Amino acid sequence: MRKNIIAVICIITGIAICAVPFYYHFHGLAETDKLIKQFEQTMEEKDEEETKEEKQVEKEEEPSKEDKAILSEEDVIGIISIKAIDIRYPVVEGSDAGAIAYAIGHMSETVDIGERGNCVLCGHNGSRNGTFFTNLSQLKAGDEIEILDKEGNKHVYRVAETSIVEPHDDTVTEQADKERLTLFTCANYGTQRFVCKCTPVKAGESDE
Repeated sequence: MRKNIIAVICIITGIAICAVPFYYHFHGLAETDKLIKQFEQTMEEKDEEETKEEKQVEKEEEPSKEDKAILSEEDVIGIISIKAIDIRYPVVEGSDAGAIAYAIGHMSETVDIGERGNCVLCGHNGSRNGTFFTNLSQLKAGDEIEILDKEGNKHVYRVAETSIVEPHDDTVTEQADKERLTLFTCANYGTQRFVCKCTPVKAGESDE
């Protein structure tokens, strides 16, 4: 009888241990989704308050109501989409652990999205809370990255080159005379960094 009880306890313990990773994964997805959707009502109210005179002529690619909701979140400064690796995440200001727990982080010491210089974004590789930049190393030259900023402007970039560097390589955040986007994440179990340097795509040049 005692052996049966011990066996049952072992089985229950094993199931509990196996369930932990699934809990964190789905919790992470829920938190990310919360960032994306929680301000939808706020944006609807904002739209209602706008007068016809204040509204600009509709752009060819007006941000969707969902995107407006994401961008209305105080900490969110943009939305990054990379079709080649099937990800879409809010971009928040800052790169500390709290900032990138459920989003992609903008390194505050670098220029803002769309500005002249090097805008650097970082994301987790292998986080239990989501995919983030786990598959960033699959990008190749020519793949496109889209970023919608808080003003509703869409910025399109094309991958120019990728590389693996040491953790404290200053070239990752090194500024430039022209507009550039740099994405990076951990590589080789955190001992190095995978870096993806991108250049802006001018209007009409996008493959889409």
